[in-house]
Amino acid sequence: MFHTVICDLLGIRYPILQGALQGGGGVELVAAVSEAGGLGVLPTFGGTDQKLRADIAGVRARTNRPFGVNIMPMGRGITERCAATCIELGIPVVTTGRADPGEAVVRRLKAAGIKVVSVIPTVEHARRMEAEGVDAVVASGAEAGGHVGTVSTLPLVPQVVDAVKIPVLAAGGIGDARGFLAAFALGAVGIQMGTRFMATTESDLNDWGRDRLLAMRETDTIVTRAMTGATVRCIRTPEIAAYEDAVARGADTAELKDLAARVRTSRYGEDRSDRRQSAAGQVAGMITEVVAVRELLEAMLADATRLAERLPSVAKGRNDSTASMRRTDTSSSSGVAAAPKVYPSLEPQKSQ
Repeated sequence: MFHTVICDLLGIRYPILQGALQGGGGVELVAAVSEAGGLGVLPTFGGTDQKLRADIAGVRARTNRPFGVNIMPMGRGITERCAATCIELGIPVVTTGRADPGEAVVRRLKAAGIKVVSVIPTVEHARRMEAEGVDAVVASGAEAGGHVGTVSTLPLVPQVVDAVKIPVLAAGGIGDARGFLAAFALGAVGIQMGTRFMATTESDLNDWGRDRLLAMRETDTIVTRAMTGATVRCIRTPEIAAYEDAVARGADTAELKDLAARVRTSRYGEDRSDRRQSAAGQVAGMITEVVAVRELLEAMLADATRLAERLPSVAKGRNDSTASMRRTDTSSSSGVAAAPKVYPSLEPQKSQ
């Protein structure tokens, strides 16, 4: 079922990568995704080498299946330290954030037998990463949560597919069977999914983040530089809204610096686990329930199979394609009804 070249390349059952989720995707989630047949990916942003080593050990205690580590280029020293740890501990897959950890790092990882998958926001980045020797790229559209570019998934993925010879995965705005299946129509060989995995029982997203995620509409995210200095799509909060309002009215550097500091430091209560800020993609508006990872993936793949079987009749004009693709009740974890239902129209149950 949906076995592609990326499955063989990474040693996974299904062509589904879990996007690295700082603050939402710890050891339990990464292990669960890999156990369910995808590729779980550990984040490293803001962490220490000791924590990375402990997280790797934690995942290995829970699964013997492949998983990856995401290296976010946040300075040469941090990048090289993370790469050295991945090499030392024999991590099979490394994903790279913000497009490029540097050719020398990519070459070292490759020389150690590690598969390197780079997340990229443009065709130019994809070509550069192919030239540096990565094994595959994730074309991540502006709908995605976390660090984003400006090009949306629908136009980005086919242009990247046409520009490079290495496998391309799609990311950004994918959270159910319909998005998964659409990625293949765009020429991708699989997907990377992040935000939807945050609403699983294995995610370590805190109560505030989970409650916000379930209540969100598609318009409740915002792209800001307030969090890291680069463009990040995240949940809209009063602090971030204030920062962006100041940017819009041309506030001076001192004011923007103060407002950014409030975003980064006043988001905690007395307990630092009460983090009132989180990256999230526009797909959050589709999420209405928290389910186990295995249940999510199995339902999504089963629904995608049923939808794929209907496409030939759609192409021949013998099917109501609109009705067949609508989401139904929340009894299906992937957001698409299980057979033999007829996919009646039902609006997502979000607060207005």
